[in-house]
Amino acid sequence: MKKSDLCAARQKLLVPVEGYPGAYALVPPPTPRLIQLTGIHNELICAHEALGELKTLTSQLPKPDIVMRTLDRREAVRSSQIEGTNSSVNDLLAYEATGSDEGLPPDVLVTLNYVKALDHGLKEVRRIGGSEALTNGLIKVLHSHLMNGVNDFKGSPGEFRKKQNWIGGFKIYQARFVPPPEYKVQDCMNDLESFLHYTPSEEDQFVVQIVLRMAIAHAQFETIHPFIDGNGRVGRILLPLMLAAESYPPIYLAGFLKSNQKAYYDALANVQLQEKWSDWVSFFATGVKEAAYESMRTTRELLAILDRWGNVVEELGRRSDSAVNRLPELLIANPVVTVNHVKEALGISFPAANAALAKLKEKGILAQSDQQRNRTFIAMEVITLLDRPIDGLLRNT
Repeated sequence: MKKSDLCAARQKLLVPVEGYPGAYALVPPPTPRLIQLTGIHNELICAHEALGELKTLTSQLPKPDIVMRTLDRREAVRSSQIEGTNSSVNDLLAYEATGSDEGLPPDVLVTLNYVKALDHGLKEVRRIGGSEALTNGLIKVLHSHLMNGVNDFKGSPGEFRKKQNWIGGFKIYQARFVPPPEYKVQDCMNDLESFLHYTPSEEDQFVVQIVLRMAIAHAQFETIHPFIDGNGRVGRILLPLMLAAESYPPIYLAGFLKSNQKAYYDALANVQLQEKWSDWVSFFATGVKEAAYESMRTTRELLAILDRWGNVVEELGRRSDSAVNRLPELLIANPVVTVNHVKEALGISFPAANAALAKLKEKGILAQSDQQRNRTFIAMEVITLLDRPIDGLLRNT
């Protein structure tokens, strides 16, 4: 990061990096409550309208959690892939179902950690209620979940960094951006925490709506880069948590960000180096809109699959409370299962669970893995839907 890369206002925020002669780090100004935006109000309006439509759809679902659980897993895979992991949705679900990583990519644990962090964060927001749940303490816990057991992580899980880091480049002198020194991280994060607790008051001349708050918070978090590693994933987990704190259903942006990864990094860099907020907020608002519509489309398709399965099961003439009748709903939330999983989830015997799975396999709803150990049954129609590239979704939206 060269001084010449920064605008004049940002150059004034540079401080020397101890131990690296001639290198500078940027100490960001306080998280802005108000920023000058040019020509992007329509994008913000469209993003809010899409969030409202998703909220309406979700409120009409009899059991929204079965769909949300599935979307959580896809988000974990996509967000982790931005950081270079190779695990697929099927890999993650197989690992969850069996507890074994046999035959799976070694980074599947990283993706499962993302699920645990996201689940924990959503539970905390619902337990505490509102934006007061969004604390530095929670952010550290999210990081500790993400980095638990990750062999190549050099820092302390759940602790803000104790040394300088940088973004891009093998050496600090080649970095695209150098975040604040470690001794400034706590103050920067305290300021961001207060922004996360924002609630409009009657005295406010302008209300900072949720989409704009998310855009500002994400850019500020990535600028601070408070951890040695895992900052991108923690920053992306915070986004659905901010929505949940406002009583919106969580939306997941990783698919959009992954398919527009260069634009994502470039727009963030333009904020960090040049204070070009309009480009970043425009990009982010477009992502929120696309992610909301993708969630709606996927939700409707999952429900259509459930209806088709219900018709197949109905033709079998079983009682409504039979294992076969109850299994389709379980498979939407858990598209990869074992006999023991079904036995425990439905509260039935092992033979009854095995027979129900065999019946749905016979009807083409399930496929069986080739493994003799850790035998799994896979609802491939759901897996195919979840693995569909977001590029195709966006072109057809």
